Amino acid sequence: MSETNETGSIIWTNAIFLFITPVLAVAAAAWHIATQPFAWAPIIAAIVLYFVAGMSITAAYHRLFSHRSYKASPVVKAIFAVTGASAWQNSIVEWASDHRRHHLYVDTDDDPYNAHRGFWYSHILWICTRGRYHGDLTNVEDLLNDPICAWQHRHYWKISIAFNVLVPVTLGWLTGDILSMVIWAGLIRVVVVHHTTFLINSWAHMFGSQPYSDHNTARDSWWLAFLTHGEGYHNYHHAFETDYRNGRSWYDWDPSKWLISVMEWVGLARDLRRVPDDMVLRRRFEEGRSRFVDDLEEWGQAWEAWKDEVTAGAQDALGKHLLSAEERIDTALRDLRKKRAAWQKAIRDNQPRDTIRSMRKACRNAQRSIADAMSEWETMMSQYTLSMHPQFA
Repeated sequence: MSETNETGSIIWTNAIFLFITPVLAVAAAAWHIATQPFAWAPIIAAIVLYFVAGMSITAAYHRLFSHRSYKASPVVKAIFAVTGASAWQNSIVEWASDHRRHHLYVDTDDDPYNAHRGFWYSHILWICTRGRYHGDLTNVEDLLNDPICAWQHRHYWKISIAFNVLVPVTLGWLTGDILSMVIWAGLIRVVVVHHTTFLINSWAHMFGSQPYSDHNTARDSWWLAFLTHGEGYHNYHHAFETDYRNGRSWYDWDPSKWLISVMEWVGLARDLRRVPDDMVLRRRFEEGRSRFVDDLEEWGQAWEAWKDEVTAGAQDALGKHLLSAEERIDTALRDLRKKRAAWQKAIRDNQPRDTIRSMRKACRNAQRSIADAMSEWETMMSQYTLSMHPQFA
């Protein structure tokens, strides 16, 4: 079947591959479970290679090459170039080109995987059709000038086929069960990596919360973060795309940020880009306040009726509490910014470790003050909403 260069035409190689591999994976898994004795080796190998391929996409293709959120040694880049090819999601150069356009033109016709075109389009169909920027790599000249990225781009198919054939076959030969290893560590693993990654383009633009911005469709989904090595905090990522973290808080499930941090600790990565906490918290506060104002406007007549029924004293009390909480947030944000600057200066000046530790503790205390003030503020907004509830009954 021939392919044309016309925009919107089907890319048959992609379409056939992406539609036939899930069918084969389901059929092979069903046959294997029904007819073959259970063995842990192919399952463990599939899970390990799933993490290797998936985190090569998240920590390297995405955060290192697409967003330049940190710098890595040539050895790390070379390893990621090989293991990233095992995900069968195209070369670093082409993957990053599409992703940079996604951020630049998000939710518009120029967005390669525009979520407004529907779940299945943003999930998989966009890969099977020729977009208006198909083959245009002018936005990744920095990667084309990188010897490792350029090498991987030239030899992508050789690398990906060699890895996805030789590694499972070799593991199968070592364990005495080549067929099981090819099915689980090869075929099924590739399909799972594909569709968990694709969920970030589809599900994470349709379902979830938007604590940092509602200016685009990106959403946070904590459970999706577990499947995608930390990529599920997508609203945060679109708001602060240069941050090497997607899960900002220490407890957010983001193995990719942990891997990057470990690489920095052992000297394999450097210049990790991190959005300051006060900037992130202020963005979240301002987004919440903006959304509350929008809600008041949408309530319209119900809002006016509420003001008529509730006593002026009650309105004033709620208003004063709300303003007090906002003032506390502003004060705490300024305090955090000053303390963080002093802490960073102490690190640069090589001040005593106890001094640096004390300043870091002060920053954490300032963060807790912000959290308390934001909690109070959100409680006040909830009281407004609850007190108006009869108007909507």
